[in-house]
Amino acid sequence: MSERIRLATLSARDGLDVAKQWAQRAASLYRLSVGEPTHYASQPDWKPLFEQSIRELVAFAETGVISLPPTPNRN
Repeated sequence: MSERIRLATLSARDGLDVAKQWAQRAASLYRLSVGEPTHYASQPDWKPLFEQSIRELVAFAETGVISLPPTPNRN
């Protein structure tokens, strides 16, 4: 549930400042959802995905840089 494509699309269409503002609002909404026990975002299968999205959104809102996907750990 990565936000990278959405952020790239918003940045290209609406500009960086608008995309950063959207990322801040979306991260706030996702945080509320994760903290609400009756919301599916707080459930074990979904919570890690929402938390990853929150990290991506916050990083983008702060830097304007879209994060790269995590590299798989190959031992």
